[in-house]
Amino acid sequence: MPEVRREPIPPHARRAALAGFVGTFIEYYDFALYGVLAVYFAPLFFPAASDAASLLVGLAVFGAGFVARPIGGIVFGRMGDRRGRRTALLATVVLMGVCSTLIGLLPTYGTIGLLAPIALVLLRIGQGLSAGAEMLGSVTFALESAPASRRTFLASLTPYGAGLGGSSGAVLAAVLSTFASADFMADHGWRIPFLVAAPLTLVALIIRRRVEDSPEFIRLVRAGEIARSPLRTVLAGYRRPLLLAGAIAIGVNGAAGVAQWFAVYLAGNRDLPTGPVLAAYSTAMVLGALWTPLWGRLADRVGQRELLTAILAGFVLVAGPVFWLLSTTENPVLLALGMTVYLTLTNAVMAPGFGLIAELFPAPVRYTGANLGQNIGTVLGGGTAPLVCGALLLATGSAAGPVLWIVAVSAIALTALAVLRAATARDSRTAR
Repeated sequence: MPEVRREPIPPHARRAALAGFVGTFIEYYDFALYGVLAVYFAPLFFPAASDAASLLVGLAVFGAGFVARPIGGIVFGRMGDRRGRRTALLATVVLMGVCSTLIGLLPTYGTIGLLAPIALVLLRIGQGLSAGAEMLGSVTFALESAPASRRTFLASLTPYGAGLGGSSGAVLAAVLSTFASADFMADHGWRIPFLVAAPLTLVALIIRRRVEDSPEFIRLVRAGEIARSPLRTVLAGYRRPLLLAGAIAIGVNGAAGVAQWFAVYLAGNRDLPTGPVLAAYSTAMVLGALWTPLWGRLADRVGQRELLTAILAGFVLVAGPVFWLLSTTENPVLLALGMTVYLTLTNAVMAPGFGLIAELFPAPVRYTGANLGQNIGTVLGGGTAPLVCGALLLATGSAAGPVLWIVAVSAIALTALAVLRAATARDSRTAR
């Protein structure tokens, strides 16, 4: 493999990568808490004949946050393409922080009746609007600020922040579940991680306010190349990249989204003790997230498409053994081992996947196009994954159902990559 000359990283690129890391850390700390803590608060907001039924309704609301993502991608995508990447990223982190804090303060069904689940759904939708533009917005910001040989590496700090943020939420939930009583967690303890969102959001806001916009956006402004209607431009002129981005996102988010279901499955469906389950899950999340920048660096060396293809194939290979382990053992160490294998791939797939999606679109519509393509795939893949896995489990009585889901979504993304590779080769021959 030829040695790739690594360019020095200028200060503005470092600041952009840090802003992406910190922002997505808080965003995904907030966003992931719902899935981790649903086993506690779902019966409080969605009373039903059984805890399993309440949990299934709670997971449906979890999916509602994903359904809102495309709208957030459109709204904040337009803001990012017309008003600036920095402006949009400030707006998304504030919205996420406010919604998460309010979830922590929300009265339950027993106190205000139907208003409780309605308010929870609305706040979850608000989280979805924010998350719908945060990840690819931060990736776009980092890519546009980085030197060519470091683009995927610096952009990988955004999913790195997301992975560590989600891990931190799981760790806090695990600590509380281990040292607090089940009654305390069901009554008030589940609120504590949501309320921590308030000071974290303030930190992210301060850091992002101190960062200048990306050099590419500044160039667009000076050249008068700001798109008047980014969404219309994408739908009219970039339908093929949009479809490819959506298909890639189905695989990236659909396979990764299954991990959101692990704690719910083990504690809610297998009835394993919640404390050890969350401890194993949070340990796996941390260990899986630690290597994300290395995957970004590797993508800069071998290519985004090549690395993404290998990781998606890895999902297909490990899905069966991992789910066999999760469905047969009660040993927390073995559970953590199985989840770590899967979560390592979950974090690895984001660095080349998100960078590739962003680079399918030109700078004037990149914020809108990348977010829209990503969120189409997110709704059909990541948002539905926990609910589909839960439904497949109930329908089949076997943990083998989710394996079929992982194979299916990975195959969709691999097909899109093959189409993209063929189109690139054809364009290269035409250019010669």
